[in-house]
Amino acid sequence: MPNAPDSSEAIRRFLGQWSPMTRAEGLHLALQSLRDRVEPDRVLACELAWEVHAQGYWSQVRNADGTSYPTEEAYFRDVLGLASWRTAYKRLAVGRMLIMFEEPERSLLRSSIARVGLAKATVVAPAIERLGEWRTWLQCASEMSTVLLQEKVSEALDALPRGHEPSPPGERFRRAVLSAMPDIEAMELVERFFELGKRVVSSPNPIAIFLAGCRECLPEWEFQAARPGPRVDREQKSGFCPRGQKPDGDAQ
Repeated sequence: MPNAPDSSEAIRRFLGQWSPMTRAEGLHLALQSLRDRVEPDRVLACELAWEVHAQGYWSQVRNADGTSYPTEEAYFRDVLGLASWRTAYKRLAVGRMLIMFEEPERSLLRSSIARVGLAKATVVAPAIERLGEWRTWLQCASEMSTVLLQEKVSEALDALPRGHEPSPPGERFRRAVLSAMPDIEAMELVERFFELGKRVVSSPNPIAIFLAGCRECLPEWEFQAARPGPRVDREQKSGFCPRGQKPDGDAQ
């Protein structure tokens, strides 16, 4: 059997494309070339990951050791190679934004995101999703620093820029509730609750929205709690557990 190609030799040949240049210039162009190779695949992974989430496919597959994934978070951390659940959520948001567009526009959008970079794409994805005009937002992403870009997106969405103090009333409470959710489906449920609550309560304060929701549901819960006989656990009925799982955490 022939020997496997020497990795160092492969690297030497790759860098040899820029041999007439200085070492610094060659490495600079090599890094750009590698990014051009990798970034389109990372963007496509966001789109495919969103389908896995939306269809609940993560609960139908097995990991390398043959066991099922206990949660959606564990699945995406493993498959996407991410340490942060928040990063996975941002990637899924890019995928959700992409499916809003039909081909061939979606293909053009994928290529444009790859040129800008996925890091900045996660910043502008909420603006594109809600306001459209993806060419304008990606142009901003290519010209602005991440900090300024986040401020521009926040301003467009009528949101306070991250890290800006003081936070709006109740914002820390909203973030605490979101961070406590077990999966993306639960996070989306909470976000929808607060979004609709703004219109129902006529207040953007998440604490006011939460209290109004408690007042709405407590009479019904008190009535159900007072009824005799066995009751199905409320959490189980609500489907709060991650998709494809039972309340005890076992996959179906």
